[in-house]
Amino acid sequence: MDTGDGSGSNAAMLTNLFRLDGTPKVHQQEEAMPSMSPGDDVTNILFRGEQWYQPRKKIKKVTFRNVSIQNMDLFQLTFTECTFEDCLFNGSRFREVEFHKCRFVNTSMWKAKFEQCYLDPRTIRLDRRYRVEAANVPVTMYQALLSNYSNERQDAFYADADIQFRRWKRYQLDWDIRSGKVDRMPGEWAKLKSLIYDVLAGYGYKPVRLFGFTIFFFLAISLLNHLLIGADLVVNGTRPAAPSIVDSIFYSFSVLTVLGFSTVVPDSPFAKMLTVFEALAAIGWLSIFTSVLVKRFLR
Repeated sequence: MDTGDGSGSNAAMLTNLFRLDGTPKVHQQEEAMPSMSPGDDVTNILFRGEQWYQPRKKIKKVTFRNVSIQNMDLFQLTFTECTFEDCLFNGSRFREVEFHKCRFVNTSMWKAKFEQCYLDPRTIRLDRRYRVEAANVPVTMYQALLSNYSNERQDAFYADADIQFRRWKRYQLDWDIRSGKVDRMPGEWAKLKSLIYDVLAGYGYKPVRLFGFTIFFFLAISLLNHLLIGADLVVNGTRPAAPSIVDSIFYSFSVLTVLGFSTVVPDSPFAKMLTVFEALAAIGWLSIFTSVLVKRFLR
């Protein structure tokens, strides 16, 4: 899945992430709306008022660029195949608004609210600059989207948005550390835990990925055991003339899955102590794996 940080995007960003570039035209609520027919570009406009556009309006294949629709109420609108670049929706309220096959590029929705909305979080792209200057913007946006997805039972969107929310919380820790809000050591440790959880299991939403890492780690431990204690394994009551990689794999998976030794057992003090350590570590790992399965399939 894309990280949602805008990597590879060619869109220019606003000079100030909370203000439009240049001197945009100011549009008052009582004025006639600009043309929004398919193929039109709506650019360099600052909309002012309490409500944006009339209800039940459908807008298709329109590009909005350097447009501000802040602190306004958007009600019963449907956007289809529209693009929003360098736009500001800060503080706005979206009610019964649908975005189908739309794209959001470096569009700020800081403290926006969403009620009964349809918006695929995978269509949102934010430049890496947000990580440095305004990670709190996507944090509040994804937090509001999560509430909407939960209420609307849009489970797939909820999972994607939750992953992005947790990633941006991790990025925000950099700012909190630099500003002194969080001590460096606890902050760096929290970032590391978040990164590991993201890479290994997609914050609990990628159990297949975690299963793949589990098999890889178990095989790696099997190889390590073969090198360290392969000659100290007793098979069916006798010590083989030469260590067998198959026996080492069988032994290691028996220990790591907490199934018991079966016909292969350790026969040296070092091998026994290593076995105890691996078994204890495996209990913790399998507990994490089980919790991920529960979170993904029984939520």
